[in-house]
Amino acid sequence: MEEKRFSPTESLSLIESMIKQAKSAERNNGLGWILWGWLLFGTSVGYYMAILAKWPYRGYIWPAFGMAAIALMLYTFLGRAIIKHNAPVKTYTSQLLGKLTLAFFISLMIFTYGNYATGVDRNGLNFGYLLVLYAIWMFIFAAAFQFKWFYWGAAFNWLGAIIIFYYKEKLGAEILLVHAACVALGYLIPGHIAYYQFNKTTAEKK
Repeated sequence: MEEKRFSPTESLSLIESMIKQAKSAERNNGLGWILWGWLLFGTSVGYYMAILAKWPYRGYIWPAFGMAAIALMLYTFLGRAIIKHNAPVKTYTSQLLGKLTLAFFISLMIFTYGNYATGVDRNGLNFGYLLVLYAIWMFIFAAAFQFKWFYWGAAFNWLGAIIIFYYKEKLGAEILLVHAACVALGYLIPGHIAYYQFNKTTAEKK
């Protein structure tokens, strides 16, 4: 069979079509950022309010958050493994980001344990280190999806970490509010924008 030869114009059109398909396959619906963001935001604000109210059981708030985070992580990864027929076609980028997300959660759990074991969590500096970890994760996703709002999210979290480290003695319990604000600016707003754009693009294709 004679091999079909493409003209320069046809070759460019084919390449452009392949690029568009690749970009379409690598969209992020933002739902994970929304769920994780509201979980972090609610826990931070809730713990701050519990401190002001001097609630005697406030020490259980962060362990409860940890259990919820583990449940969310298990739901995400086990759900993908069990419901394979509903999963989108896997690409190199999606597989890479999946592994990086797993690495993030493992690092987060070790971070949390280390903060407790070394006593860093007693002065609130652990939230500064956590914001740095969040920012790295956001920056990687921003680069992978070319989504500028994740870049802004990473920048807000790095800035929040600097504020916590610089004003650590003056902030006190307000460190929790800095953490909550960075989560809102870094996770919730970009996540909702990504969710809106994903649904809009999906509706346009139908």
